[in-house]
Amino acid sequence: IAKPKQWVDTMELALKSAADKAYFTPERMHLDMEENTLLLMPSTGPLMFATKLVSVFPANKSIGKPIIQGTVLLNDGKTGETLALLNGSKLTAMRTAAVAVVGARHLNSKTNPSIGIVGAGIQGSHIAWMASDELESKSIFVYDRSEEVINEFNEFLSQKNPLIKVVVCGSVEELLQHSDIIFTATTSQKPVLPNKKDLLMGKIFIGVGSYKPDTREFPVVLYDLIDRIWIDADHGVKESGDLIFPLENGMIGRSEVKNISLLISGKEKKSNATTHLYKTVGLGIFDLFAAQLVYEKAESMKLGLSVEI
Repeated sequence: IAKPKQWVDTMELALKSAADKAYFTPERMHLDMEENTLLLMPSTGPLMFATKLVSVFPANKSIGKPIIQGTVLLNDGKTGETLALLNGSKLTAMRTAAVAVVGARHLNSKTNPSIGIVGAGIQGSHIAWMASDELESKSIFVYDRSEEVINEFNEFLSQKNPLIKVVVCGSVEELLQHSDIIFTATTSQKPVLPNKKDLLMGKIFIGVGSYKPDTREFPVVLYDLIDRIWIDADHGVKESGDLIFPLENGMIGRSEVKNISLLISGKEKKSNATTHLYKTVGLGIFDLFAAQLVYEKAESMKLGLSVEI
């Protein structure tokens, strides 16, 4: 319904509003079931509140089903009435991509930078779509071990942005050689980028995939190239292996982990380092703002199905 720029603008506003006392977003409930995860993410605001229930089942990839499944319930903030039941998987893909692209918007200084996507699944394809639109990029370099996933990625991008040139890479090293901004969107338990300074230096890295302590996408040497890590949610330092690992091993101090809302508001500035890192883990307020955006658009366009409960 909404265009990519509207999504990125909305998530930028959500990031700035997270500290506003008119909104309340408790830490999400995180229930691990062996390799699978159940997440419960509520968020309240002055006009509406939203609750998202998400399941993350990595093995779904092998049977052709989405790894992330979920629903979002949107309610009226004054009466508690149910306003909408939304597809949580699609909403998550859209808002997560937009939150990631907010980082690129504020960390990038190049004109028409080339984009690299490691992990071409549903999340990676949505990031590629929104990032190419926001950055007006002409080329996207993509790497994934699954030929089927790559084909779906190409089909999705051809529909959303037929003018973008998609280059399928045979290795992550090849992708790094050609990309200015690299997005990682995998559920890997070990780094998906090579531990090589010369391939990592001078680039922007935006990590989306690591959502548990035992999942990591970034190599050790990357932390030698940066002097801070930008994050979208403070609880990430307790949840994501890409934050827990460098903090526990003294690779970076807690004071050097900064919320990107400070960069957006101008309270913090980019460092003089040439390599930048932004790690997203998600926050319930993102779902609230995303659900409001979709609901209001659907209402104005008279879309959706009205159901009596």
